[in-house]
Amino acid sequence: MINVGDWVRVKVNERYVYGYVDYISESENVYLRKVYTEFINSDEKYFYGYRNNLCMFEVYRIEKLDQSISDDDLNILIDIALDTKDLEWFLELTKRMEGIKRNGSERSGRKAKEVSN
Repeated sequence: MINVGDWVRVKVNERYVYGYVDYISESENVYLRKVYTEFINSDEKYFYGYRNNLCMFEVYRIEKLDQSISDDDLNILIDIALDTKDLEWFLELTKRMEGIKRNGSERSGRKAKEVSN
């Protein structure tokens, strides 16, 4: 089942469109915020800006992507939260990191004081 906020992809001709579900209509059309397009059989990608990136697809065409986040993904997101000085997001991510078994991976060496400055 597809829900608002899910990361998905849709095959359109010779490319995949990746994004997240912004809205689902009563007629079960899915409105997707496009993030990027990846061309099949090519390394070429196209990234969308925030304007004009909303499109509609029939729900049967949507493929839900794996929603899991690895330790490495969390470290990258923590660094982004620090770079953008988003203290609330940083605290949410570090709390989530503490709940995961680290299995030997190292956590970001950056500190919360970088966010509050």
